[in-house]
Amino acid sequence: MKKFFIAAFAAVCALGASAQTFWNSDAADKKVTLGIRAGLDVANARADYGDFKSRTSFLAGVSADFNLVQSFSINSGLFYAGKGAKDISADFIELPVYASYRMNFAEASQLQVNFGPYFDFGVAGDAFKKEVDCDRFQMGLGLGAGYTFRKFYLGVQYQWGLTEVVKDSKSHWDCFNVSLGYNF
Repeated sequence: MKKFFIAAFAAVCALGASAQTFWNSDAADKKVTLGIRAGLDVANARADYGDFKSRTSFLAGVSADFNLVQSFSINSGLFYAGKGAKDISADFIELPVYASYRMNFAEASQLQVNFGPYFDFGVAGDAFKKEVDCDRFQMGLGLGAGYTFRKFYLGVQYQWGLTEVVKDSKSHWDCFNVSLGYNF
């Protein structure tokens, strides 16, 4: 998975080098871009003890891009995200706060690379029952890329959990997702 993101980052850098302008500091056309997103989550628990099988779930919510200049925005939103592992479900309300570099290829085509922290609050699932007692508050780092054509969006993202699932357990939630969306 790490090789995939390194290759994707290298491709974005190569495309940027061949684009007419790598950075456009002109004022953004819209200050805020709202959208809807839905997709597939493939989540797992990363731990020093034992292997866990992945849990496939869904992701859905609203996105908000706060456009600072043409090439840079803060990408956020509120999402319902299914995480956990095959034998233990954990569903969260998620708030990402990503720095987003954007590169326009044409008037209707844009590539973006996102990186930054996300914050999760557990709302449902086996992970939050008394006998398991996972921490409801989780945070981590996300890295992703998205492509917008006209108002349609396609994105991929990987999230590395930084907080421990259970205190002193050395276990973390990680998640890969693919999403589709529409910008208003």
